[in-house]
Amino acid sequence: MSAALNAMAGDVLLLLRLALTDEPLGEREKTVLGRVASGALALSEDEIAELVAALSALATEAEVMQARANLRQTSHERRLILAETLFDLAARDAELGPRADRLTARVCDVLGLGADEVAHLSG
Repeated sequence: MSAALNAMAGDVLLLLRLALTDEPLGEREKTVLGRVASGALALSEDEIAELVAALSALATEAEVMQARANLRQTSHERRLILAETLFDLAARDAELGPRADRLTARVCDVLGLGADEVAHLSG
């Protein structure tokens, strides 16, 4: 996988991690991240383990807030691309699909986007 694709996959998984919970990751959240990384992003087992470990390391409130701030500092266009990519992945996931409304609200909160900005993206 190219460095650009790997960076995008990492950012999408970071966004998913932040959308799932502001708390330290539990086993359920780790399973969701692993499933999305494996099935939708087609990452290798080693890449998945590395990314899930890195996302699990975001355990304190300060680390979570810094990760949110970093995503919000990216361009508006990139934030829309991240949101759209995550919504597409979630729509294909049996567990995330039925929770699309909550996921959309959380993604908007994390990325600092308005619901009107993503309405056409989230289905």
